[in-house]
Amino acid sequence: MRRIALACLCLAISGCAYSTWSNLPFTTGTNPHMPVGDSENMRRVTGEEVETTPLTPEPGNIWPGPLAPTPTLQELENQGVQPQPERPVPGSPQFEQQGQPPPSPRGSSTPPGSTQPGLGPLPRSTPPRPTDTTPPARNPAGQVVPTPQGPGVTSGGTSGYQTLTLPGGGTAIIVPNGNGTSTIIHPDGRIETVPTPR
Repeated sequence: MRRIALACLCLAISGCAYSTWSNLPFTTGTNPHMPVGDSENMRRVTGEEVETTPLTPEPGNIWPGPLAPTPTLQELENQGVQPQPERPVPGSPQFEQQGQPPPSPRGSSTPPGSTQPGLGPLPRSTPPRPTDTTPPARNPAGQVVPTPQGPGVTSGGTSGYQTLTLPGGGTAIIVPNGNGTSTIIHPDGRIETVPTPR
């Protein structure tokens, strides 16, 4: 048993580094978790005095000179530079007509209507909507609906909902569920499910 304990003790001591026993962190030695570096900020954090050179303005004028004056139209005409007209955007009628030859200049004997540009192409006509061949739905008004309070009568609406006049004079909304039943929604929030009238 002593031999096993001695072997375990030797293995435990060999796993510990020598500097751990002589240089204990946070007490007598250095912190092994402390970041390493020698930049100005690191030296300031550790408490060292750091000399910094003050910022000085850059010598000379860093700003550009005054802008050149904008040329006038007369100066542009004298230089021979003609401003180009704006080009039409793709997809516009003017862009589609751009491939056609330009109209001839109008003279004194040319009638005014001949130099006007032609109209653009007509817009594409949309095909007519397909006609609905289903027979019109029957008017849901006037149907008798059995309710727990007694028979009620529908007074209008659509195929999606109907207004229901209840026995006793109240009104409600009836919504068909599509499974042979309808849901009645009362004004006070009550909801009832009844068989759908035929």
